[in-house]
Amino acid sequence: MRLRGRVLILCFVLALHLGLARAVAAADWPQNYVVHEHSESPDDRYGVLVLSKEAAIEQDQTDGNTTYLANLQTRQVLGEVRETDYFEGQNHRDLQVVWSPDSSVCVLEYEGRYGFDSVFALELKGEGFRQIDLGEHIQKSLGRLFDGYVNAYFRFAPDHKLKVRALSYTNPKQLPDEPSNYARFQGTFDLKSEKWTDSNARKIKSEDQDALTTAYQEDFARHMIVAADSTKVPENFTGSMFSSEEEKADALDKIMNDVYAAVRSFLPPGRFAKVKQEQIAWLKTRDATQSAEEKSKLTENKIRALQDLLW
Repeated sequence: MRLRGRVLILCFVLALHLGLARAVAAADWPQNYVVHEHSESPDDRYGVLVLSKEAAIEQDQTDGNTTYLANLQTRQVLGEVRETDYFEGQNHRDLQVVWSPDSSVCVLEYEGRYGFDSVFALELKGEGFRQIDLGEHIQKSLGRLFDGYVNAYFRFAPDHKLKVRALSYTNPKQLPDEPSNYARFQGTFDLKSEKWTDSNARKIKSEDQDALTTAYQEDFARHMIVAADSTKVPENFTGSMFSSEEEKADALDKIMNDVYAAVRSFLPPGRFAKVKQEQIAWLKTRDATQSAEEKSKLTENKIRALQDLLW
């Protein structure tokens, strides 16, 4: 009876301890913080937490706000993302989050009014993560050419590698008495060794800058919607609305032309010659299609195929 009583007491203590652990974990979720839009991992397990806009304004807390990586299923904060300052919907600021397909790594790009302020890779490690500064190297490489504003784009590759493309520019307001410079960075970061295995930057022309800016927007389709009535547009939608599929197909055609121009500028001539032949044959197939909706689908797929050539 004494042994049984001790066992019951021990079970009660363990249950109390576990309950306390759960309470502490729940308290770890910072007050007034929300899951940043489009920051969820592919498996819906993780996400980035930012201070809500309402709390930042009401509490006059618009500076010095950190961000966190959290487990959304257990509501546990995995850690603070160091050297960050951002809150939801901040004016002239944004936060872009790109996840690896297996949800083991994400890239956070904190954007300023012109170009990014910082870029970090967060690699999950048990109940925490490792933070790697990527932005410093990108800016340093482009800074050897000129001091400009930088926008970066990311794509995960096999063998735990991250491909990075970035565009740098000056004179964002196109003032006539200021010089306009443009440059492109491309590199590959090995997450295992934490080293850049490929990295180079060179100046480009203004027309190349425009074409590449379009070509690197891999989520273009998400920002396009067909709706004859504006009341049918989803709340907080910030993309382009088209009144018909024909109108959308024309817009996609313009995007494709920009991406094709970028491919023409940056692919070796011999390789581009084959791409050109394929493009001519594809256009005949696309133009023979009667349905505007089908033309849009074909053009979307072609845009993605051309974008792949730039990575």
